[in-house]
Amino acid sequence: PKINLSEDENNYYIHADLPGMNKDQVKMELSDDNHILTISDDNKTSENCNQGNTKKYSKIECHYGKFSRSFTLPENADINKIQARLENGVLEVHLPKLEPTKKEQRKSI
Repeated sequence: PKINLSEDENNYYIHADLPGMNKDQVKMELSDDNHILTISDDNKTSENCNQGNTKKYSKIECHYGKFSRSFTLPENADINKIQARLENGVLEVHLPKLEPTKKEQRKSI
């Protein structure tokens, strides 16, 4: 799927275009070290559409099947507060940034 990555002062964002999918078809996993977020799907739609189907297609542009995208999360992403929602075929993942420690704040002055 097509992905947009963005950030503002307080958050990181991942937006993924997943047309026709519902939340039960999307899987999100954090790696053991919590620095890699994987978004995947095991969409069985193509298998279900082909069973018992007598249509002969001349062109198929719709994608059905599995996908997996992995993202290395920044060190200052608060992985304990990840939020996600899937609405109108767009998955939005919200990752708040950790508050800088006092040492880091002093360095920037």
